[in-house]
Amino acid sequence: MSAIKEDGVVDVVVDKKVAEVISSASATEIAPVNQSVTDGADDAGLEQELAQMEQDAAVLRREGLITDNEVRENTAMIERSRKTFRDMSAAERGEVISRRRDFGRKMLDQQISGAAVVELELRLKHTRMKPLFEQWWPYLNRMSLNMQRFGRATFKDEEKKLNNLFDKQLTDLEQYVGEQLEVAKAFREKSEQQLKEQKRFVMTPTVSRASLERTVEVYTPFSMRILSLLMRFDETMDHFDFLAWNGIRSTEDIDDEVGRFLRKFHPIGVLGYMTHIKLMLTVRSV
Repeated sequence: MSAIKEDGVVDVVVDKKVAEVISSASATEIAPVNQSVTDGADDAGLEQELAQMEQDAAVLRREGLITDNEVRENTAMIERSRKTFRDMSAAERGEVISRRRDFGRKMLDQQISGAAVVELELRLKHTRMKPLFEQWWPYLNRMSLNMQRFGRATFKDEEKKLNNLFDKQLTDLEQYVGEQLEVAKAFREKSEQQLKEQKRFVMTPTVSRASLERTVEVYTPFSMRILSLLMRFDETMDHFDFLAWNGIRSTEDIDDEVGRFLRKFHPIGVLGYMTHIKLMLTVRSV
């Protein structure tokens, strides 16, 4: 029985114009599909993402943000994307994911002139946190800076709504991770005390070699909040390790908890990546 409870699903509203830019630029850069090649970092899957986009189109139309004709165009774009990914092999999907991670790592080594940054020594211990970081954070970091610089020019009156959406998604994630860390820590402490009372040997596992250690330049408080979020869940996984090593929780239970976090992170990663590409078109035209 799981002691870590799941709260509501994080909603994502993908700007229709952003989705069109991604579709026209490269149909294979929308979102990865195969969990086996991403170590679970894209656990939500393309089909779920496209279905969400279809629902979002209805919401945008109801709020008067897009017309009936734009809804039809959006639906057609979604169907083209769905067919493209269905026709791709697992190896091709893996190549798409690998390219995005490679480019994300290159972005980490780039510097932007005139940008005020905060340097941080980042250490993520657990293996499944590394691909999550590489696939999404470099784009979220750059996107958050470009939103400050070019958000109004790119999104016009929708800039505030988009910023509010990012803030809501991140706030929900922070609340979720905070709860997971608090519950996992309390459960570990209670279990450890019980083991000692039973005079059983208590194993205390540690990660001797971190999955990721590097210096990163953080561009905005938004991207700093995301890093803090990743580090806090990495800490939560320390408690998961203790529970698994001492036979209190099964590895399958732990995998479920980690997979749940990866799924919850997926929407903000996708939205940030798509928004980054839209903003870069504005940057290049300036």
